[in-house]
Amino acid sequence: MVSSHNLSDYETEREQFSWDDIYAEADWDAPAELNIAHETVDRHATDRETVALYQVDTDGELTKTTFWELADRSSQFADVLERLGVKQGDRVFSYMPRIPEHYVAMIGTLKRGAVWGSVNERFGPDGISYRLDDCDAKVLVTTTDNRETVADALEDAPTVEHVITVDRGDGAPADDVVFNTALDGASTEYEAADTDGEDNALLYYTSGTTGLAKGVLHKQRWVAGVAATQKYAVDLQPGDLYWSTGDLGWLTGAINTLGAWFWGTSLFTYEGEFDPETWAELLDEYPINVLFSVPTAYRMLRENEAVLEDVDLDLRHALSIGEPLSAGVVEWGEDELGVTILDTYGQTETGNMIINNYPTMELRPGSMGKPLPGIEADIVDPETGEVLEPGETGEIAERGDYPCFFAEYWNKPEKTASCFVDGPDGEWYLSGDLAHKDEDDYFWFEGRADDVILSSGYRIGPFEVESSLGEHEAVAEAAVVPKPHPERGNIVKAYIVASEGVTPSEDLKEDIKTHVKEELSAHEYPRELEFCDELPKTVTGKIRRTELQDEAEDEVEPAT
Repeated sequence: MVSSHNLSDYETEREQFSWDDIYAEADWDAPAELNIAHETVDRHATDRETVALYQVDTDGELTKTTFWELADRSSQFADVLERLGVKQGDRVFSYMPRIPEHYVAMIGTLKRGAVWGSVNERFGPDGISYRLDDCDAKVLVTTTDNRETVADALEDAPTVEHVITVDRGDGAPADDVVFNTALDGASTEYEAADTDGEDNALLYYTSGTTGLAKGVLHKQRWVAGVAATQKYAVDLQPGDLYWSTGDLGWLTGAINTLGAWFWGTSLFTYEGEFDPETWAELLDEYPINVLFSVPTAYRMLRENEAVLEDVDLDLRHALSIGEPLSAGVVEWGEDELGVTILDTYGQTETGNMIINNYPTMELRPGSMGKPLPGIEADIVDPETGEVLEPGETGEIAERGDYPCFFAEYWNKPEKTASCFVDGPDGEWYLSGDLAHKDEDDYFWFEGRADDVILSSGYRIGPFEVESSLGEHEAVAEAAVVPKPHPERGNIVKAYIVASEGVTPSEDLKEDIKTHVKEELSAHEYPRELEFCDELPKTVTGKIRRTELQDEAEDEVEPAT
């Protein structure tokens, strides 16, 4: 436990907060002079001992990288980029796992003044090539393990001039720049680019579940926004070891990495994918104080909680992002992890977790919490931009005047403009997410606007139903979607992954239906249930409800 928190009183901090105070923490004269690489790494490289990154590979081997080493190695990477003809503003992308070289490449790219982007390894050649081609990327950084996939992608990405490859024992193609060989011959004396807060810095693509992915551009000033969240919501303290399980292939990985390094906090990362037993071993072996993950991981730990029986946890704080946490998972975290898992909310466009629960604020399980100090967010009517009364459902909206708010969708001005609505008191960015506020200004998520189910005149948000389903002992995971119905318009259909050892049956289906009906209301319970081995998900772990909805619609016989 800590004796004090960075945010002692939420309302007081909101009243007195100024972004100038965050900028004042920077080494340079921010935001007029601001380079993310310098502020997150170089200024902390004052000795040879302070560790920036503890990385454990799939064989359990630990690699430590100090801020000093990261500063030197990223300078060498920046020097290599310059020798390859990469100019400030050029796009450099990665396609690689959670290995130290990945972090070196990100910092080195930003140090050069180029724009950093990344593609999660779960994407195949089409997903890679689309992103590279859309933004005219000049360099791709990868590994020999991924080189075959990259080769297929590059056939449709003609602007990529160089591939920098980390050789993992397979040998890189002759035309590739070999990562460690090239860096070993480069200079460690590299001054970070003379950028300011309005220079381009990051380009991350949305997951593209409802159409083509959009490139979301962020400026150098973005780092001030993420630093604020790491201070107030993540509540980083001196000496913390922070495990953010997110991959650098999606923005949350960069948010938590660079936001933490702004404050000089040591990070922990594991190269492999989620495995309950492995995660339990890592939490037991390493003194991890803060854990930041996704609801699926927490749900799977709960499903396999036996792996935690003999684990000696050092956690004082845990957070979640991606989808809302049910009250049951929060209660489980308190019982089994010894911490309250705090829910957070953000989008690629918001650049950060901008509505959060905070350690010193009253927790209301199931609520998203309240806006980050310095950010104005509300629930508005998407047609008029009017702020709605407590209890009324509308879209989550923000004023776009804070540092980590996105600059634009890459080369899509019309798409950018379509995200905004003029209200009586000014312009709002519309998130596309539905929610309501209670009388005390806590936000409560209801679902994507596209996911809301209309049944017999009722509007049903999937999250509440899925949360109720998830509290049944036989349910490991659940997703609900509308299924067309001749009398009701739609009914709620649930797709369920059964808990380990559970045998699906018709009696069990009825028991689950009754559980939801008694906990919620008669119009919300799923009238149809289907058990499945797994739920379709995006690369960021979000449930692909559109895929399930298509499946449900295909089951309906056409009218004769």
